[in-house]
Amino acid sequence: MDYVTVTLPGGRSYRWDMRTDLVRIGRASHNDLILEDPGVSRDHAQIARGVEGVILQDRGGKNGTFLNGWRITGPALIHEGDTIRVGSTTIVFNGAMASPVEFVDSPLPAGGATTVLRAREVVTGGGIPSLSSQETDARGMTPATGAAPLAGTASGSFARSPALSVIWEADKELVFHRPLPEILERTVDLVAKAVPFDRALLMLEEEGRLVSRVVRIPRGEEGEKIPISRTIADRVLKQQESVLTDDAMSDERFAAGHSVVAQQIRSAMCVPLYNNQEVIGLIYIDSRRRAGLFKEDDLRLLTHLANVAAVKIENVRLFEQRVQAERMEQEMRKAAEIQRLLLPACSPPIPGYTLHGSSEPCRVVGGDLFDYLDLPGGRFGVSLGDVAGKGYSAALLMTAFQASMRALCELGDAPDTTMGRLNRLLCKRFPENRFVTFFYADLDPARHVVTYVNAGHCPPWVIRRDGSVESLEATGGPLGLFADMRYESGTTTLSPGEVMVCYSDGVTDAIDPSGEQYGTPRLLDLVKSLHEKKPEEIVESITSAISAHYEGGVREDDLTLVVLRRDE
Repeated sequence: MDYVTVTLPGGRSYRWDMRTDLVRIGRASHNDLILEDPGVSRDHAQIARGVEGVILQDRGGKNGTFLNGWRITGPALIHEGDTIRVGSTTIVFNGAMASPVEFVDSPLPAGGATTVLRAREVVTGGGIPSLSSQETDARGMTPATGAAPLAGTASGSFARSPALSVIWEADKELVFHRPLPEILERTVDLVAKAVPFDRALLMLEEEGRLVSRVVRIPRGEEGEKIPISRTIADRVLKQQESVLTDDAMSDERFAAGHSVVAQQIRSAMCVPLYNNQEVIGLIYIDSRRRAGLFKEDDLRLLTHLANVAAVKIENVRLFEQRVQAERMEQEMRKAAEIQRLLLPACSPPIPGYTLHGSSEPCRVVGGDLFDYLDLPGGRFGVSLGDVAGKGYSAALLMTAFQASMRALCELGDAPDTTMGRLNRLLCKRFPENRFVTFFYADLDPARHVVTYVNAGHCPPWVIRRDGSVESLEATGGPLGLFADMRYESGTTTLSPGEVMVCYSDGVTDAIDPSGEQYGTPRLLDLVKSLHEKKPEEIVESITSAISAHYEGGVREDDLTLVVLRRDE
């Protein structure tokens, strides 16, 4: 699904999924993507999917619409990573803005400039700060909350402290399910209520790296880097510690960080997003107002907020993973239904013959196929193939292969000619590591002659009336490997009561819990014992025998069979 990453004035950034082919952008409520930016017109721009690609178009925005820095005057094709600007809002198509974080390699200073707390102990030890432990400033306001001490208490009581009220608000605000971006934004809103800051970052660990998910910076500082000590970040993430540095301008840790000094950072705090099991990210805030703005109680409060948020974030992630898994399961069920519809629902009426086939994927969908074709001159095509691989990717390739196979086979050319064309086509379209083993038989029921090509597939058997067996060996290699592969046709005949049995390697390769394969000899013995039965009975008996061989184990390959019998 296409998406955009939106960065609003002030630095708030979020992802927005494009669920429709037309996305209207503007301030008005009837738009799809509504932007709270005074520089954006009520109806400003739109993004539309079309046959040419994804198109950006201005809808009369008073300040214009810009693509990669250039103002557009008509429809413009956009590509992954392109940057769109409307007003003071930046929109990145199928990508994100460059990380605003700059990790500074510098040691953690010793002495009173740094306060370090064990996040686990703060979370489990009930260390929510009480107002009585907070100092008040010259106005009688607490630095952490900006609230005056409550009347009738010694600087306020723990039970009525603004710190505790923020924790209660966090519990209330984060208890209901919201999409993850909203949870992250609301978390930083709560941090702002608890501890005033100039800049803030909420970062999550994703695929082994820290990713900025919420950024808050003063207006006019968009694009500037936010420096974080790599030493501090490592302690927060790896040792589950909360860190407060006071008067960062004088920290030797920032001696080489000219951008830090230029930005006049006086105080900074960094705490882990600890979900009671592991650290999943961090929250960083800083201030340039004055040294000593952040206190240890602020660090404890921020640590608590981060813990509440981390638990909620993890719950939302698990919920969204479950929803995604359920959605994927529904899609896979739909795909399996479509795949079943692509396989023959019943056998064609062939004069003097009975035909039956079946395919059971080891997963929801599979890479095996069988098919029947009406050919010119009253002939019939019988085919069975196995696309290398399993699951969804093999099923997609099988669908593409089946369409190409039918189109070429129904031309009615000789099987060897048809397989050569099909092979060259697959060599152009298939990935290099994918191929198809395939058996194709052209049956002339009037002459009872079968002309076939075996492209590297398991050799089918013809069981004669006297119990002898003819093996229809390979006449060429698998399809899709080498464009210059040559294929030869073989022929055989069927007398009354004789049977041709085709199968995929999922039948012979079936493994029981002890690791023993079902094997070709055992399958051949079973087929010989069944050759007088109807094709449907033969298929059902083989399938039952394979299921019994597994003894409740997990099948590792698709199981496909086709049986053709000449009537008595």
